[in-house]
Amino acid sequence: MTKSLKMFKNKFRPSHEFARHSDLDPLTGLLSRDQFFSAADDYDKLHPDEGVDAIVLNYNKFHLINELYGRNFGDRVLCAIADCVQKAANEHEGIACRYDADIFYMYIKHQESYTFLTDQVCDVLQSLMNTPDIRIRIGIYPDLKKVATVRQRFDRAIQACNSASKNKHSATYTIYDDNMHRKELYEAMLLDSINDALNENQFKLVFQPKYDIQCDKPTMSSAEVLIRWDHPEFGEVKPDFFIPLFEQNGLIRQLDRYVWRETAKQMHKWRQTYGVNIPFSVNVSRIDIFDNDLIDYLKRTLSEYHIDPKDLHLEITETAYTENVEQIVKVVKELQDAGFKVEMDDFGKGYSSFNMLTTLPLNALKLDIGFIKGIAENNKEMNLLECILEIAKLLNLTVIAEGVENSKQYLLLKNAGCDAIQGYYFSKPLSTKDFESLLKYSC
Repeated sequence: MTKSLKMFKNKFRPSHEFARHSDLDPLTGLLSRDQFFSAADDYDKLHPDEGVDAIVLNYNKFHLINELYGRNFGDRVLCAIADCVQKAANEHEGIACRYDADIFYMYIKHQESYTFLTDQVCDVLQSLMNTPDIRIRIGIYPDLKKVATVRQRFDRAIQACNSASKNKHSATYTIYDDNMHRKELYEAMLLDSINDALNENQFKLVFQPKYDIQCDKPTMSSAEVLIRWDHPEFGEVKPDFFIPLFEQNGLIRQLDRYVWRETAKQMHKWRQTYGVNIPFSVNVSRIDIFDNDLIDYLKRTLSEYHIDPKDLHLEITETAYTENVEQIVKVVKELQDAGFKVEMDDFGKGYSSFNMLTTLPLNALKLDIGFIKGIAENNKEMNLLECILEIAKLLNLTVIAEGVENSKQYLLLKNAGCDAIQGYYFSKPLSTKDFESLLKYSC
């Protein structure tokens, strides 16, 4: 080891003993993020021609450890991870920090293999937690020619980390590659074009009908408003790509408000033209919930187009209810007091559904498509579905099943007492023109 490297490591090697210092993480004793990046810059100055690895380590769904075993045990797990990354950093001539709650950064001399890190973390956590189910994701950006800045290296390591499978129950690592770089550029171009897309009406509304199935003949009772993007350069951009992208980058608020306003405008037009008075549902993101102007904006928009709040149903995903529950409940109650109907979307996709039902203010449940796919007469999926329907009935909640694709599913849901269904069995999402034709027929 060179003399300069020894001096560097001595200068920036933290310990729990000194964790009281403001430049160290108080729980783990690792470097704070500011000192970490300062140290990384110093590292580059000492080794300008040496390849480096930017490494991001994340424990997927760490909040479940706190919920299941308590925060004290969760802190023990974080400290164990911190010890692993610090040890690995020391052994490979680098530094480490706790960047955020369950996210750790390492900056080390370039390596050809990274099993030293996955093996060490797995061994320690399996012993501590007494389970082989260790959900560690690791993203690595090797920079052999120093072509990126330190921050860019870690941005790309984060992208590699996020691309690792969330379903693996062990430590796994992913290395940033050319495909990820192309994806990064594509995402950047999409983010940069959102204002033009909104101003030029590149986003189009589509409408998927919901049918009441507890009457003699299935009847269209409402419709969900969905969004499509016809990009002038890239063509059709899939919503399951651009919606999470906008959510992650703080742009979903602009898109949601565009959808709400265009929906209100279209509802007003159809009511004036055809006298049709069915409700429409729109999505409300977790970011929208924490917007102080949410309720006033919705009320102003609906008032402008003479729409009653009860006719605009608000779909909030189940996962939105799992963070800052008190604030979510407060806002949803205020929405209901203002006259809006609130539906929990993707019910059953998260982890706390049954516990939440008795405390959350709701008007309807939308069953996640995963509930519907596997149902058959008297199988476990069907028994669980019937149980949910019974609970919903006791709580006076309407139940809507989405993703219904065939007559078998339809009949099972109808006989079990499901109120409404949505899916390709009755209709795919329709363009404005095609949905208008359906409205004419319904009239």
